[in-house]
Amino acid sequence: MIQRRFGNPASRGFSLSEVLVAVALLSVILLAMFGLVTSGVRRAYGGKKMTEATILAQSVMERANIIAPQALLSAAPTDTTATRTWSKPGPAAGSVTPVAEVGTATPITERNAWRALLANSGLPVGAGKPATLTVTLTPLPAGRTFATAAAIRIIVNVGWAEYGTRDRVVQVQTLNIRSAFI
Repeated sequence: MIQRRFGNPASRGFSLSEVLVAVALLSVILLAMFGLVTSGVRRAYGGKKMTEATILAQSVMERANIIAPQALLSAAPTDTTATRTWSKPGPAAGSVTPVAEVGTATPITERNAWRALLANSGLPVGAGKPATLTVTLTPLPAGRTFATAAAIRIIVNVGWAEYGTRDRVVQVQTLNIRSAFI
């Protein structure tokens, strides 16, 4: 007679309670894995948008450092600060405000180039939360005007709402040393 290895011949398979425990355990593990995957996708998306915003801010800053920065924002020599903000409330490239300026002078073409960088960016926009680009110029030392400054601080901020709720900002800054004072 052949002896069976697995015990009683009447017990062939799993009981209902064993199957239920196994399914419950599997569902808990799968839910945890789904949460990890979702979190990873969100972080990858956020990192992509952060990189895109940093590249945009870096490009604007480098372009601002090429010529006299205060001319780029039409600041008077007696001004102590100059700021300009562009806003992209919708995904369409033409929705950026203020509208593109007309003219071929270098400051106008540069401002239009900055506007185009924001317009063509893939930064997310949400209801009431536009993507923004702000350029601020400040003469240094403090209290000086653009005509008397030894340096100009250039600050570029790029802001957007990630997933429509989480406000994100990238800020880069540099100094433009005035060669007349060196």
